[in-house]
Amino acid sequence: MNEDTSRKRGPGRPRKADAGDTKAALRQAALRLFARQGYAGTSIRAIAGEVGLSDSVLYAHFASKQAIFDAVLAEYGPQSSADALASVDLHLADTDPPLFLRDLVRAFLDEWDNRESRLLISLMARDGLLHGPGLREALSVMRASVADLFDRWIRAGHIPAHLGTPQALALSFTGPIGLTRILHLHADAAHRERATAREEILQHVETFTRAVFERGVPSRTNPTT
Repeated sequence: MNEDTSRKRGPGRPRKADAGDTKAALRQAALRLFARQGYAGTSIRAIAGEVGLSDSVLYAHFASKQAIFDAVLAEYGPQSSADALASVDLHLADTDPPLFLRDLVRAFLDEWDNRESRLLISLMARDGLLHGPGLREALSVMRASVADLFDRWIRAGHIPAHLGTPQALALSFTGPIGLTRILHLHADAAHRERATAREEILQHVETFTRAVFERGVPSRTNPTT
């Protein structure tokens, strides 16, 4: 790097090569502190200090504490589902709907059981975000996607139409899953509690698929694990 390039970078401004790692470290530190102390109880200095940085370095990445908070929700919030979906064979939605639902829920459970996802649940409970518009919107989008699946399966004859509308089926399917996640997949939950919650959710999925799908709908055996 020549002298001119060095002069152009202001004090505390990170090199581009380091910016991504530093920003990610700050998001993770903020998530830990927000979950432990709440938004109001966490300062910019505390977040920077958590990763051994100065306030000025943090401000080179985020304009304010609110900006960090928004970045944390964008990174770890309920709308972040690409990783879970990427691990599921989407063709199963047509060839084996019950197995598709089992695999989909397992993928989400794996994601929800990581440390960051559980910290997020604790953060949302601590700062009242469980009742906020952001979560309601994310849940509405998720439930609409599930309703689209049930609509497709009703039209294909896999689910009897008299059981309910796609929206009602989606609510019945996702409601117990979401409640169990909030109650038992949080930052302070021990391994046994989380394992029990996983078993309960997978048993709900098994019971639901057996109840709603017509006999004869192809489904490979996939034990609850």
